[in-house]
Amino acid sequence: MLGRLLSQSGKPRGRFGRFLVRGMNLGHSGLTRWGLTKVEIRENATVLDIGCGGGRTLERLASLASLGKVVGIDYSEDAVAVARKRNQRLIATGRVEVLHGSVSLMPFPDATFDCVSAVETYYFWPDIAAGLAEVRRVMKPSGQMVIIAGMYSGSRFNKRNMRLIRAGDMRCFSVQEFEETLQDAGFSAVAVSVEPRKGWICVVSELGSKDHIGGKSQRDTA
Repeated sequence: MLGRLLSQSGKPRGRFGRFLVRGMNLGHSGLTRWGLTKVEIRENATVLDIGCGGGRTLERLASLASLGKVVGIDYSEDAVAVARKRNQRLIATGRVEVLHGSVSLMPFPDATFDCVSAVETYYFWPDIAAGLAEVRRVMKPSGQMVIIAGMYSGSRFNKRNMRLIRAGDMRCFSVQEFEETLQDAGFSAVAVSVEPRKGWICVVSELGSKDHIGGKSQRDTA
């Protein structure tokens, strides 16, 4: 049962999948609000949300980028349908767009986005290196990526987290693994924040040239 639930979390489908992503809208709201305080999103920014799920994060991003545009992408067609319905007013005004697609091959030109967010989704990326390469491609040179997750390896909830990871065939990075993986992928100025009481993590990183790989990193405990 747990494996089926986690599989649906990675790619929601059918009636149960739609019910699940609507529940995620509520269940992830506190985590999302906390994580987005760690990154500055300009009012005219163009923002991409990878794994947009039920679409509540798109609403939040649109309120921050009030003069910009927010695009959501999700591997689940059912999640896309739920997100489009929730954001139909913003979609009608052209401020939000929701597309079906994978992080490994995204339908956007190079250097499109000022900010790329991924909330509770990196666990399920089929190839983390390919996903990060695609994120780099679609980000502007001055852009930022923010990964927000409700669990990380090494937190006070590690025993519970590892049980979920094994059951769902997922990945779960430690703070050090986040830093090393992002730096190896060509990101620089990696800033990691954790909320130890809840076991949350937020990782904000910027693009860097090859000679910056392995560059600055900082950590913050909320």
